[in-house]
Amino acid sequence: MPMKPKSPKTPSSKKESEEADVGTVHEEVEVPVASEVVFRKVWRIKQFHKTISKKDSLDSPVFRCSVNGMTTLWNISVRFWKGPHGKKITNPLVVCLNLTGCESEETGQARVRFQFGVWDAKIRHWECCSISSMVLNLQNSHELISVGYKSLGILERHIDSSKDVQIMVKLQIIQSDEDVHSLSQDMGRLMGTQDSKDTLIECTCGEDDRPVNVHSWIIKCRSTKLGNRLLDYQDEKDKNIKYKLQLTDYSHGLISELVRYIYTDKVDNADKYSQKLLHLSTRFNLPGLTALCERSLIESLTPCNVPNILLLADQCGCENLRKAALHYCENSVEIKDNVHIGGKTLAWRVMEMVNPDLFQEACESIGSSSSNIDSTGTTGSWSD
Repeated sequence: MPMKPKSPKTPSSKKESEEADVGTVHEEVEVPVASEVVFRKVWRIKQFHKTISKKDSLDSPVFRCSVNGMTTLWNISVRFWKGPHGKKITNPLVVCLNLTGCESEETGQARVRFQFGVWDAKIRHWECCSISSMVLNLQNSHELISVGYKSLGILERHIDSSKDVQIMVKLQIIQSDEDVHSLSQDMGRLMGTQDSKDTLIECTCGEDDRPVNVHSWIIKCRSTKLGNRLLDYQDEKDKNIKYKLQLTDYSHGLISELVRYIYTDKVDNADKYSQKLLHLSTRFNLPGLTALCERSLIESLTPCNVPNILLLADQCGCENLRKAALHYCENSVEIKDNVHIGGKTLAWRVMEMVNPDLFQEACESIGSSSSNIDSTGTTGSWSD
């Protein structure tokens, strides 16, 4: 079992005395659908190079994820590859996610989705690995289970001014019973059947793409603007098709994701389609999809794409995304170099030409604040 860091005697004694007097408080999240909750935990490793040079392994403090009466306990561990002669290799690291215990009144399977990231201290941005998943049997137990690992390279840009490194993990716990019985899952199954579908969506299809057929009633319920675009139609091959929706300017993949959202409130390929879906969401008045796309785009901000996302946010009237992109510009040395005279990249030059007011606002934001929305934490500490 991973060892928790020892606290100084005096503060520890004082804490125990306070607990005896007033008890303790812990956090538990209650939500209609637990799978919508994403736990985000950040581990700050103090004096990174010095710390890993002295240790053969490193474990984070145990952290708790509690939702709807089920509590899981986790930690992140760092392990090292061995060279040909058995010598420890300190870069890249092996970063592991471990389930250290579970407290639940009911047993059952759950799918765990997780994603590691490391903080780029130079541009103040999380560099994230790909999302991984694993199915686990959750029951009352305190046995350590290794859920997954990633090989993570730590470079100079990841070392902050205090010589610390921050490693992040995002966790999503999806219980099987919830998947089976949720409205979203039932609507997903309805979307996958051909029963009583009466509307054909015309879009740009490839040779292997199947026609996109949907229920007119759900189109009308979800978007009045899309409902008003339904045209009376009769398909000679299928007499049940009564309506046609012309969206021929859009690809089959994009329309499939739009349909998935309309039925289930979810998008499977947000990373790929979020920019184009944002246009569709504002055009057809789907505010839930707008918020989903904004979250995806905010998480994907980089010095290279921030000018394009700023233009997109301004064009679509998405104030939250616009503010987040401007905030991202603050204190970024790389962005400052890209925007200064003689160093503008093509994306910034395009913004300056097509939207000079927005370009000027972005320039004013660069270097205007020293704020940091992430908690600095303490030695071996966690911040949510």
